[in-house]
Amino acid sequence: MKKSGLFLITLFSLLVSFSGYAEDDIYRIRMFFGLSLPGGGAVSMAEWQNFQQNDIASTFDGFNVVDSTGYYKGVSERSKIVTIIVQSEDIPKAKALASRYARKFNQDSVMMVKIPVVEWSFIRQDYTN
Repeated sequence: MKKSGLFLITLFSLLVSFSGYAEDDIYRIRMFFGLSLPGGGAVSMAEWQNFQQNDIASTFDGFNVVDSTGYYKGVSERSKIVTIIVQSEDIPKAKALASRYARKFNQDSVMMVKIPVVEWSFIRQDYTN
């Protein structure tokens, strides 16, 4: 009986200690920016570079951009996937960025996926196991 009581106390302590992380939650945000324009045509690479430099880079210190081909209802579209790692308080900035792109290029929407990050670190060249 003592072991089960100790187990429950330990489990409860762990749950309480992890509940404090809600303030500092870290997320991986992926935004999918379609490059096709309604009625034909596409966002040019110069227009994308301008948006990337003036909007994304001025909003977030670091991000990753990947060229992609997306499909919606069987139709392919060139797109850019932007990945950022943010604290929960920065999620509104990501949503505002997506909305700005949608307005600027007359898009229906920008898909955004938010995934909790359990662990993240920068591994240096002198790392040893």
